[in-house]
Amino acid sequence: MVKKIPFNSRSEPSQYTLFGISCHLKDYRLSYLLNAKLDLEFTKMDDFQGFSFYFCRDEELFNIYYLLSNRIPESILLPELKQTDFLLIVEGPMKKINKDRLLQNIKAIPNVLTSFEIRFTTIKNYENMLADLEIHCMKIKKNSTMKYSPIKK
Repeated sequence: MVKKIPFNSRSEPSQYTLFGISCHLKDYRLSYLLNAKLDLEFTKMDDFQGFSFYFCRDEELFNIYYLLSNRIPESILLPELKQTDFLLIVEGPMKKINKDRLLQNIKAIPNVLTSFEIRFTTIKNYENMLADLEIHCMKIKKNSTMKYSPIKK
């Protein structure tokens, strides 16, 4: 009798880490406090499907940070995470000690109720969300490149 081995094609994306943040702060206030506490430089970018979107690049640790609001008055970005107000997506390598330190620093911010790591497999369509986020970032980069016309003599 042949044994069937189940194949799970849904695995964790190795280059991304997802954190949830629950707080009653506005997005600009949270990004300011994260900048101060984590020594980062989040900048406001064009909204991602109507949700506020902040971006930061850490050259020392080779990480890229995306801060997204999870809720707007009309909708929730990830319905599986109804209690989560903000999502912090870290792209790049991240050791466990760095994850723990990041969570401790976020929890130490006043008015932050909690922060926690989220497994991507608990999110229904995380592949689509990451692909949409990547496309959104490419559009932002494309629009921000300086366009010039050569000087005609």
